[in-house]
Amino acid sequence: MRVYILGGSGFIGRHLAQELHRQGLIPDVIRRPYTAESLRDTFANSIRTGERYAICNFAGASLNQRRWSAAYRREIVRSRVDTVHAVIAALSQLPVAPEAYVQASAVGYYGTSLTETFTEDAPPGRDFLASVCVEWEQAAAPLRSFTRTGILRFGMVLGRDGGALPLLWPVFQLGLGGPLGSGSQWISWIHVDDAARMAAWLLEEPRAEGPFNATAPQPVPMREFTRTLAEALRRPHLTHVPGALLRMALGRRATLVLEGQRVLPQQALDLGFSFRFPTLSDAIRDLL
Repeated sequence: MRVYILGGSGFIGRHLAQELHRQGLIPDVIRRPYTAESLRDTFANSIRTGERYAICNFAGASLNQRRWSAAYRREIVRSRVDTVHAVIAALSQLPVAPEAYVQASAVGYYGTSLTETFTEDAPPGRDFLASVCVEWEQAAAPLRSFTRTGILRFGMVLGRDGGALPLLWPVFQLGLGGPLGSGSQWISWIHVDDAARMAAWLLEEPRAEGPFNATAPQPVPMREFTRTLAEALRRPHLTHVPGALLRMALGRRATLVLEGQRVLPQQALDLGFSFRFPTLSDAIRDLL
């Protein structure tokens, strides 16, 4: 089966392509711009040859590379929703539907909390990230009439070549690492290999439909997250970075690390998905 990946040049998309190769599937990374006409012509290539195909949509403007100005907040939403609309328009012109459609979302869907535990049945929050995720997921609802549709709500994805860890390594190696903000905010994380494996699994698991939390089964508070990282590097865990300082440096983007939610991957566990890196210490040791 050929898997068309939108957003395939990004951090998770690159790892998904590698995982699909390992599983004997054929990844095909589609480049921007994502228009209905270009997507229709691309998907039609598989139809003409009688090849089974699926779609994995990870496209969207980055959340962690720029300040969230009003204009950029609009771009965050537009880049996601417009791409979904283009996929729907393309498929509506084709005689054969894909085997499956998998789309990214995020645990920001649930809003933030220090006390609640969220599974896929929980309602959405009311902050900016929650509104982005809700609109993103609602845009994909019509795809259920075309094919089996799964939504991956990603937590903090950990890897050597992207995500939060490459930003934290140098600070912790200098012995300057410590909790960010209060340290009590929850970090719902996942090793990038498990993130890619879950996406590949969702493409082929016939029972998998609807939202899935792409998080490891053992979320941790920020204080434990940074302590585990410091211990793995054999460095002190001393410096506390005040939330006010991060907000000055990052603006509204600081909410990505200063606020969190305790999220469990209940749907994946119920359907038998097995994590290679269920604990943070396992993941960090692998990534050193």
